[in-house]
Amino acid sequence: MRVAVAQLPSAQGNPDANVERTAATIRRAGAEGNHLVVFPECTLSGYMFDSHEETARAAIGVGDPRIGHLVRACREASTIAVVGFLETDGTLLYNSAVTLGPHGVLGIYRKQHLPHLGADRFVTPGRGDTPPVVETPAGKIGTMICFDLRFPEAARVLALQGADIIAVPTNWPRNANMLSDHVTRVRALENLVYLAVADRADQENGTPFHGRSQVVSPDGEVLVDAGTDEGLFGAEVELAQARNKKLVIVPGEYELEIFAGRRPDQYTEITGPVRAERDADLD
Repeated sequence: MRVAVAQLPSAQGNPDANVERTAATIRRAGAEGNHLVVFPECTLSGYMFDSHEETARAAIGVGDPRIGHLVRACREASTIAVVGFLETDGTLLYNSAVTLGPHGVLGIYRKQHLPHLGADRFVTPGRGDTPPVVETPAGKIGTMICFDLRFPEAARVLALQGADIIAVPTNWPRNANMLSDHVTRVRALENLVYLAVADRADQENGTPFHGRSQVVSPDGEVLVDAGTDEGLFGAEVELAQARNKKLVIVPGEYELEIFAGRRPDQYTEITGPVRAERDADLD
């Protein structure tokens, strides 16, 4: 199978122009033989907004006809797309990524970890009430968005729920070298999954973005790295590699069961309240 990441600019507050660019890129991805294409965070809206009002004006609902336009592009291309956008749902705003296929919306993920930056200052964190992993013709796809990558628990949950590929739409700011050089490889390696990370390399509202979109294999190898170029970057993947959670060093003698060897009873601290809340309860 072939997976691509789209390293593209976004026109701030202009969903119509961004939708057209995204649709054209989906069709190109299909023409180049890609079964899955991942787009950057907030690719339909832009990200560096200064107010709730600006953020809300750029947001669209998942039932918006422009999402339908992207579904038609997926149908024409016979491909799956993960697209970042600002989502409006009633009175709430979310930083979301929608997984689209030839027959419609397959899933939607709402960013759970929000930094104090751009549109994330004005959206609601996701509650985890939408399916985190969706079954698609391109395999089982889990989604995280940008800052979520810094939390190893988020990727581990997706892997435990069967994700073959973790799609990571992102808007890394300039100098995110540790993330692109190390963290993506570690998340793939520790969970034995593919990571498909899509970033931007343009500027928005005075903020330059990092680029370095990439596809990383379950053994931590970077299969493709976009650098700071604009375009579509694809790599061949083998889903069976992500589904095998046993590492065989010496057959029959030295074999590591990465998931079966877990000790969840020893990790209860992870699911407890954060330390500040716990200490407050003791006062």
